[in-house]
Amino acid sequence: MKIPKQYLPVMPYLIIKDAKAFKEFMIEVFGATEQELVPRGENLIMHGELKICDAIIMYADATEIYGERPAGIFIYVENIDDLYKKAISKGVKSLMTPIKMEYGYTAGFEDKWGNQWWIVAGE
Repeated sequence: MKIPKQYLPVMPYLIIKDAKAFKEFMIEVFGATEQELVPRGENLIMHGELKICDAIIMYADATEIYGERPAGIFIYVENIDDLYKKAISKGVKSLMTPIKMEYGYTAGFEDKWGNQWWIVAGE
């Protein structure tokens, strides 16, 4: 199987409303970097790619043909407390405050697009 070097075998693809605001949220909260952006008229995003470490999250604005498709995403991060506080400051819904679990220090929140983020600092 030949996978382009900038991709992984499995990547989430989120179809959401206001993809531009989603991109800004991801950059501010997760420190994501933009890998690709394909605009569509009327200030919409046809296809975008954000990179967090080696992971890629693809996203696009929802349309009449392609309805909203949020997801649940499990992601390892360096600092749970700081990231959780950044997310909360952006108005996310808390699903689980930071807590020590058998699999690591973890927390959860839901963004305004309906995506649930489960952040974990592995040990």
